[in-house]
Amino acid sequence: MDAMRPLGRTLMLLVRFLSEIGALAAFTLWGFSEAGWFGVLPPLAAAAAWDRYVAPRSEQRLADPLRLIAELVYFGLATAALGAANAPTLALVYGPLAMIGAVAVRYVGEPELREPGAKPAA
Repeated sequence: MDAMRPLGRTLMLLVRFLSEIGALAAFTLWGFSEAGWFGVLPPLAAAAAWDRYVAPRSEQRLADPLRLIAELVYFGLATAALGAANAPTLALVYGPLAMIGAVAVRYVGEPELREPGAKPAA
């Protein structure tokens, strides 16, 4: 049974990563559908906010439960962006998966971070 735990953790972290990428795609789709070339601004703003307050290496990373609330709002806005960009089916699939992933990653554990350029111990 414990052999499934690393696999489950890996799959959950994959869902989490794909949710983050999906949010940027959603903001891009919505931005370009609303504002043409200015549509590049929503995903840039979203990425900057994520990097500043949620990313694991952020110096101003929010502490839980505030970070969880910020993540749920972020994924909720991405879901709304999909709906506004006339992709309601995609929004119905993406929204619950992203939000469940945000909560579930707290149970499986976040990825371990190593210093850039650090080599694993032999």
